[in-house]
Amino acid sequence: MNTKQVRSLLAVAQLGSIAKAAEQLHLAPSSISAQLKELNVELGVQLFEPQGRNIVLSGAGQTLLPHLQQLCAQEVHLKQLAQEINQPLTGSLKIFAPSSMCIYRLPKLIQRLHQNAPKLEVLLVHEPFDYATALAQGEIDAAITVTHPSAMSGTLKSTWQSQLIQQEEVIYVCTPEKKIDHTLGLEQLNQQALITTEPECSYRMHAEQQFRQCNLTLNARQSFSNVEVIKRCVLDNMGIGLLPRCVVEEELASKKLVQQPVKGAPYYFNSLLLYPKREQQAEKILALLATLNVAI
Repeated sequence: MNTKQVRSLLAVAQLGSIAKAAEQLHLAPSSISAQLKELNVELGVQLFEPQGRNIVLSGAGQTLLPHLQQLCAQEVHLKQLAQEINQPLTGSLKIFAPSSMCIYRLPKLIQRLHQNAPKLEVLLVHEPFDYATALAQGEIDAAITVTHPSAMSGTLKSTWQSQLIQQEEVIYVCTPEKKIDHTLGLEQLNQQALITTEPECSYRMHAEQQFRQCNLTLNARQSFSNVEVIKRCVLDNMGIGLLPRCVVEEELASKKLVQQPVKGAPYYFNSLLLYPKREQQAEKILALLATLNVAI
């Protein structure tokens, strides 16, 4: 068994199709099929089963999946450690981060990192992206997430290590002309033109939970995946926006925007750095962790 075979398996598992996996990996479909057959024989189990026009992992395949992901991740980690023996802190550091973190938290972090590791290239990916799978398979080195403290699952804690970057405050903002002088209840807020992130966003989901607890449904007038688009709409006086404070700090300071008081808000989240648990961490991860000791 080799990691090329395993990476083919992981691609098929993710895409549900040998043809799609072959296209992604730049291999012939026959090569992918042969690799899967070899793995079936060597492991002594059937790893996939048909599902309509696609194939999916069998029960045995699902059981083995985390271990196969770890095998590929270990290969990447081994190569990184080998490179660092003779050329410490070179190469690339691949990080996932939401767009708000990419714009408003990472620049200072990267600037500090480059002071200590000027030859280290930082590669960023942002949503939509399955960072959990990418971390498990060693396709990225670390991920930055914005998570409510109550949402940290046992699986997350046991699989990865985490380091707090900063507590993030999520607030409702609008132009001074749109501000209502008293604290809005959720029913009153629903009567306003509310502009939020997409439904899958962590702080949008938290706001929706608050509405459900009051037997209400959050009615968003507009939803966007990019916080800059939301801020632009709010600046154009289109409504009340739900945004992390770090996104609108400059506009609040210049009074172009103001905070709209809402019952139950602000919402508090943690921005976290997630990275795989290992006895020996790569030097570039240690360098990244060291930068977090400096306030950003």
